[in-house]
Parts: sequence; C-alpha cells; structure tokens
Amino acid sequence: MAFTLSFSSSLFCLLGILFLHRATVISGCFSMEREALLDFKAGIHDTRNRLSSWTGHHCCTWKGVACDTTTGHVVMLDLRNTNITDDRALRGERMNSSLLALSHLEHLDLSFNDFSGIRIPEFISSFKKLRYLNLSSTKFMGGIPARVGNLSSLYVLDLGSNLFNGSMPSSIGKLSNLTVLYLGGNSLAGVISEVHFENLTRLQVLDLSYNPINISIGQSWVPPFQLRFVDLTKCQLGPQFPEWLQFQTQIQELYLADCKIAGTMPAWFWNISSSTIVFLDLSNNQIGGKLPSSFHSTKLERFHLESNRFEGPLPMMLPATLDTLFLSNNSYTGQLPIWPYVRFVSISDNMLDVWMIQNFMIDGEKKYIKYL
Repeated sequence: MAFTLSFSSSLFCLLGILFLHRATVISGCFSMEREALLDFKAGIHDTRNRLSSWTGHHCCTWKGVACDTTTGHVVMLDLRNTNITDDRALRGERMNSSLLALSHLEHLDLSFNDFSGIRIPEFISSFKKLRYLNLSSTKFMGGIPARVGNLSSLYVLDLGSNLFNGSMPSSIGKLSNLTVLYLGGNSLAGVISEVHFENLTRLQVLDLSYNPINISIGQSWVPPFQLRFVDLTKCQLGPQFPEWLQFQTQIQELYLADCKIAGTMPAWFWNISSSTIVFLDLSNNQIGGKLPSSFHSTKLERFHLESNRFEGPLPMMLPATLDTLFLSNNSYTGQLPIWPYVRFVSISDNMLDVWMIQNFMIDGEKKYIKYL
C-alpha cells in the first residue's frame, strides 16, 4: 500500500511537472528566457519601434524570435537591420549578460545595427549550441575574444566590417564545424599561420580582406579544407604566390588584389583556374609573365589583372563565358584582337597598337571597350 501511494504520489508530481512545462510552452515561452529578452530590450535604443511586438507572454511570436516547436526554448534571435538605407538600426551601449538564459540559442544575428564603442562580451562564448553568429557591420570594437574558440557548434562566424583590432585569435582554428568565416573589413593585424586553420576541415568560405594582416604560411602546407570562396584583398600575402592554393580544386571566386604578390604566375595556377574559378581578381600586384595559350579554356566570367607586369600579345581567344576583362596598366604589346563575346574590357595604359576609344556594336549588342 505504501508503495502504491508512493508511486501514485511520484506519478502525480511527474504529471504536474509535465503539465507546467506544457503550459509554459503554450503560454508563449519559458519565463526565464522571456525576461532575458526583455532585459536585452531594456538596454537597446529602438527609435523606430522595431521591437514593438515584444510585449506579453508569447515571446515565441515576437518579431525576430523563434522557438523550438518541440521544447519551446528560444533557438533564434534574428534582429538584423534589413533596411540599411533607412535609419532603423538598433543602438546599444551594452549587451546584457541576461542573454545567458538563452542557453539553447543556435542562431544570433545582430548585423547592421549600432553597438558603437563596445566590445564583444566574453559571455558570448557561453552559447555552446550556437551554430550561426553574425555581428557584421555593428561597429563593435576592440579585440576578438579568444574564447570564441569555445563555440564548438559554430558553422557560420561573421564579424566583418567592424572596428576590431589586434590579432586573429588562433583559437578560431579549433572550430572544427566552421564552414563560413568572415572577418573582412576590420583592422586586424599580426601574423596568421597554419595554426589558425589547423582544424577547419569543413571551411568553404574565407574572407580576411581589408585587414593589414600578414599571412605567413609555409610553401609545403596542405590545407585541411576545400574552399569555394576566398577573399584576401589587401592582406600581406606575398611576395611569393601562395602555394597552398594549388590544393584548392573547388574555388569559384578568388580575390587576391593588392596582396604584394610578385614574380611569375606558377603554371599550376592555370590548371586549377581552368576547372572551377569564375571570378578572379589579381589586380594591383607585381605579377609578371604571359597568359597561357589555354586561357580560353577557363570558365572565367570576370577577370581583373590590371596594374601588374604581364607582357606579350593579348590572347586571340577568350573564354566564351567571359563578361568582364580588366588588363589595364600592364605591358601588353601588339594589336587588339576581336573579342565578340566579352562585354566590358579595359586595356588602357599598355603598349598596344590602338588609338581610339569607342562604343561599337557586335551582333546587335553594344560593347563597351576602353582602349586607351
């Protein structure tokens, strides 16, 4: 009898807990998570009332908030400013640590808002389930916390176009699930080596552009990843052409403009570019040599080679896919071939046998060619 009463009592308590849990989910969201969101809102200047829906108990229906349909926990906070031409940015002078109550958060996007003058809080590294973190164009400043390497579930890390300085934490190299890494448009300095990439086996997108960083990687290094998008514009990459690129056989877009690369283009480069690359920018370097005879067999759509040291005659045939070609400020000689498919060409400041600038028609379509 005692066992029956004890069992019945335990069952009643369990059913009561389940009922309260279900009632909490039905009523909107967990009270602790709702209070955390309201504390966050209290620290935000919302001049355009973008968070006007953040009232009542049903926080899972608030704009920018999404909850797991099974557990009821908040899993997404998407407050990105989608209208950057209008002054609709949320402005914050701090990020309330009450957000730690959102322990099930998987997606956090605050991009194109204004957190001018504050640093990324250290507690950001406590979101162990976070898979997507986008703080781009938010005016965060200071260093990138080394503890960001604790976000082991992260697939996307976008900290681009901010005011970050200091070095890129080597702990980022521990993010073995990372697929997308955007750090471009900051003031990051120091040296980046193989250590920063050692466990990034899933990385496909790498953007470190417009940072005065020195990418110092050994010529024998074999990357653990296969990149599809690479932007290292204005990084200190040269003077040698980065040999590790020869192992990247899936790149579609490659931007190496103004990277202080010098010397002759290695032969292997044209082998990888012929198979997958569609956008290629090597402008503003000191690269010399000639375009290979196989250049026409590439799949390039846009090719920027201006302000280098290429020489010899221009290729008679171009890739049939090519739309935009910039070859200005090199040392090309000879005559200008007829290129019937390309739409935009810049070949100024070479030593070609041309003397006029004009627009002309081919097959009923206007071509824009800058000769001089």
